[in-house]
Amino acid sequence: MANLKQLFADAEPVELRGRQVMVRSVALRNFDLYGRSASALVEVLASASVQKINHYAATHTGELKKMLRVTTNLSWFALWRLSASDAVRLAAEVVRVNSGFFAEALPDLARALNGAPLSSD
Repeated sequence: MANLKQLFADAEPVELRGRQVMVRSVALRNFDLYGRSASALVEVLASASVQKINHYAATHTGELKKMLRVTTNLSWFALWRLSASDAVRLAAEVVRVNSGFFAEALPDLARALNGAPLSSD
């Protein structure tokens, strides 16, 4: 049987101000939301300036909250209470966790596209 471990990745715990938050891999139904929010966040963090951070806050806060809701175990109320810096820090963890997942899955995808079978258990 093909190795499907990567398709059903376990949630990864991260600590945020002494609280354990579970970060889940992004589901296909939320992939576009994740892509928009994560790419905008990475762009801001790559060349952070007050102007870029303010622009990100003005244009992506709603997406950020939605992304965190579907990729963490935090409730809407807990997300509403997060400080902006904690929300960005948590979003960076979501990107890190999901980047690791994609890094594991991409070699199998490349092999499959080249006609090789997926690795077996």
